[in-house]
Amino acid sequence: SFFIVTASMIRYRREIVPFKRFDVETSLVGLDDRNLWVYQTFHHHVNRENKQEESDGPTRGKILAQILTQAVMAKPGKGVINPRAWLEDNSMYSIRVLDGIMNEKGENIESIFDEKAKRFTHLEDILKRSAANYDDKVPK
Repeated sequence: SFFIVTASMIRYRREIVPFKRFDVETSLVGLDDRNLWVYQTFHHHVNRENKQEESDGPTRGKILAQILTQAVMAKPGKGVINPRAWLEDNSMYSIRVLDGIMNEKGENIESIFDEKAKRFTHLEDILKRSAANYDDKVPK
């Protein structure tokens, strides 16, 4: 199986300094019958050995970058496959967790990223139309 990125949006908040440690946190934030959406945050590295166990403060440093990725799962000879079926067979996610990410209609019901996902999809549609308009004007 292949994880194929179909769209991605990156927001850089702070410089990511070469050779300086950072942490990456990855979350599956949405599913439907064709796509899955993954959200990643890059954080300044926090030396956990020096953090107090009872500290109320964050365990990660400030966010350096945020990435929202739309992807599909594909199998050779079969093309695009349902990502939920693949996740049920090949991941650590339980069916209960997947049910919380996707309902019967394929709508993301518990994600704080609903509005971002709608804007992301809208932007993707605009870019597709723009590319199609341009391509129509290019001689064959």
